[in-house]
Amino acid sequence: MTAQLEDTTPARRTGGRSTGRTKGILAIAVGTALLLGGGGTYAYWSTQQALTAGTVTTGDLNLGLGTPSWTLTGVLSPAAPVADPAAVRIVPGDTLTLTQPVTVTLVGNTIQANLAVNAASIVPADVAQYVSVAFTAPGLGTPTGTNTYRVTPATAGTINATVTVTFSSSTPDRIAANTAVNLNNITFSLTQASS
Repeated sequence: MTAQLEDTTPARRTGGRSTGRTKGILAIAVGTALLLGGGGTYAYWSTQQALTAGTVTTGDLNLGLGTPSWTLTGVLSPAAPVADPAAVRIVPGDTLTLTQPVTVTLVGNTIQANLAVNAASIVPADVAQYVSVAFTAPGLGTPTGTNTYRVTPATAGTINATVTVTFSSSTPDRIAANTAVNLNNITFSLTQASS
């Protein structure tokens, strides 16, 4: 009978154990890498606290025009009501006056605004020197610019503005005869003041 010799070669025994240990170390390393990656469960302390100051509300700026009334005054005629200004034929020396209720809404702790009338293009440029437009706003003090008044929340509300269109009595020859005066180009504006 031949005896079987047990293989006690150190290299083979050591090699078997070494392979199992290496696999275990690799598994731990992979698990640690996964925890340290984006899917980890680590967290840092944090907190937050909301203000208790309430809400801030914006203000308002608006402009509305009420029902206007017109009068016509001539060199030899006292002021007379005008039902339809489009039917009027003005001559040198005439003044057409608009009384216009203007409602100004101005809300804001620091707001101020400029109320103005623009009438730069109511007549052709070549006769503009003979037709003038003036704007007055009682209760708003002195003008701050050409046809411009400063408004504050204290002076806002309904203002009875006056706009006069005057055809100069010094218009020579037949200048501006049969010329259209476009009253639709008279515009009121309200703009927040910046200075």
